[in-house]
This record gives sequence, C-alpha cells and structure tokens, in this order.
Amino acid sequence: MLLGFGGRNCWCFKDWMQIDLSLGEGVPSDVSMGLPACTAMCFKGANASGKTNALKVYSFIYDFVTFSFSDRADKSIMFASFFHNEEPAEFYAEFIENEVYYRYELTVSKKSVIEERLFRKKNEEGSRETEIFVREGNSITKNTLYKGHKDILFRDNASFISTLKQYNLPEIADIYDFFFKTSINVTYYGLNERGENDPQVLTNYYYTHPEDLKFTIEKIKFFDTGIKDIEIRTKVNEIGQLNAYPIFHHLLSTKKTHEMAFAEESRGTQALYCKLENYYAVLSTGGVLVLDEFDINLHPDILPHLLDLFIKAENNPKRAQILFTTHNVDIMDILGRYRTYLFEKEDGESFCYRLDEPKSASLRNDRPISVPYKKHLIGGFPKIGSKED
Repeated sequence: MLLGFGGRNCWCFKDWMQIDLSLGEGVPSDVSMGLPACTAMCFKGANASGKTNALKVYSFIYDFVTFSFSDRADKSIMFASFFHNEEPAEFYAEFIENEVYYRYELTVSKKSVIEERLFRKKNEEGSRETEIFVREGNSITKNTLYKGHKDILFRDNASFISTLKQYNLPEIADIYDFFFKTSINVTYYGLNERGENDPQVLTNYYYTHPEDLKFTIEKIKFFDTGIKDIEIRTKVNEIGQLNAYPIFHHLLSTKKTHEMAFAEESRGTQALYCKLENYYAVLSTGGVLVLDEFDINLHPDILPHLLDLFIKAENNPKRAQILFTTHNVDIMDILGRYRTYLFEKEDGESFCYRLDEPKSASLRNDRPISVPYKKHLIGGFPKIGSKED
C-alpha cells in the first residue's frame, strides 16, 4: 500500500513536493476503512498548476525502479529538473508490502545514480526503522538486504532494485512486486492515453483473460450503454497471426441483438472498454492505479461508481489505490478533504497541500468542498481573466 511519495528539483517543483496518503487519528472511519492510507486521492488545480507533473514524479519512480535495467547502458535517465538546471534531483516513496514498511530514496542526475537508500521496519507498533541498503555511485556502502552475490554489477543509469531483480534475488521480490503492480497512463512526455490501452493489444489480452473481460462487460452493461454482451472473435491475418477483435451486442426493442464493431461504438464506450482492464488489474492485485484526466471521455455520472470500486471496502478487499487528476469539481465533494490535494503555482514554481492541512472554517466533513473552492476560499481554482501580472 502506497503511503506517500515526493520529489525535489524535478519538473515544476523546485523544493519538495510531497504527497501524503497516510491517515492518522481523527479521520472518519468511512474514509479510513481501518487502513493506514487513503485508497483514493484526487489532484485538483488550475491548468499548469502541477497536477500532471506530480503524477510524473511517481511515474518516474515506478519506471526507474522496475524497468531501468532494460534501458541501454548509455541512455540518459528520463526526468526533467526544475527549468532544466544541472543540479541533482531527489525522490522518495513510502509503502507497505506484506505487512512490512519500506522507504526508498533516490538522488540522481540525468547521467547517473548518485545515491540510493532503502529503509525497512515491521508494520507494527514499537518497531524501529532500519537502513538496510545504501548505494553511493556504483559502490554498495551498506547492505543487510541480501548476502553474497558479490558478482553483481551496478550500472550508472539503472536502479539497484531493477538490477537485483535481473539476478533473481528473492530478497528484492516484495519491493519489486509492489511497484510492478502499478498501472499508469503518464510518462515523461505526459498523458499517454493509448499506451497499454491499444484496442488491438487489449483485445488479444481479453481473449486469453476471460475474468478481465467479464469485469469489463459487467461494468459496461451497468453504465447503461445499451450493450448486452461483448464477444471476442478471432481471425488469422495475412502472415498467419491470430488476432482477436471485439463484437458488441446491442439489445434492441424487438428483443433481438445487433452486432457492432469497436470502431462503430461511441467514444465513451470505447474508453470504458480500454480503461476498465486497468481497474480490474489493480483491484485484483492490490496495486496502484495512476490516471491523468481519469474522467476523459466518460459521463460525469459514471465517475462516482468508478471511485466506489476503491473507496467502498466491500469492492476493494485487496486495498488497491487510485491517484488521479480531474477537472470535475463534484469529485471533491465525494472524496472530501482527506482525499484531495490542491496544486498552485507562483513564479513558475508549483506547490501542493492536502485539504485537511489548512485550518479553515470553510472545510468541514459535513460541508461540500466545491462551494469554498469555487469562491477562491481554499486556493487551487483558476483565476481566469485575472488582471494580476
């Protein structure tokens, strides 16, 4: 379970940008569900306030930890420093996996890892945090994480976690698996709406994973799209490859069904077909779903039901989490002040705060957040047409 993450000197964040998902005492039980961290977090703010860049911070950590060993040895490390200065950037992530707390820290330039650290403690009262791994450059200066394996070679542009995974060290499995269970639509370049959701690739996946397809069909039917069923058919292309393709069965007033191809469906139905597999993947593994503009091409009335998959305990037994940006204001009232971050920017530098941080009479559990938000009482609302220089 992700507890928090952050970065400094990266993208539009000069100083530390820190996202805290942890929940302390005093949080209503219907929000906490008895868990140590939020299962949903909304990022709100004006255009260019830093919302997407905050997701890029986590996207970078995820990608660097899991896949950096697969990059070419001469490839630059893909992050953007604050206005492209030459100073190192810093990142961290805190999480719980298999009832053990971890904190991963990284200091990095665009050419090489400067330092990596890993801390661990048992997730129980009275346990003390212990530093178990320190890497300085390509030298290991502290290691109680694993024994032996002195032949492991570390590379300038690869995380030690990604590297140790290639050597099949069992001691790294839980840490690697936590990050690997992430599904994310943000890359270094921003929103990647197609990415893993390419219809052809996805349909081939649905063909071999009927439980995933069943989940998608159930939700599409529930969202009143007029679809009774989705059938996956196959055909062999000109080079002998088997390709799958979906057929959507629409129920007519005559009680008969009419078949339609993917390209004939509405953009909203296409979006649901492509996006829902990511929801099922993280819900079934207890992973983290990170979505920029999670409401794109979806009707506003569908959004609360998608959030219910995470914020209602009966729908989320494996404690999956969703982090997302949206311009839909009503979402703030659903999630409340413990599960909403506001982003603002001054002089080109972004900053953020969770809405239970400000001491404001406007923010109460029994009042909608959208009202003071629209009145500019809590920040984060665009000042369109402002005369300020």
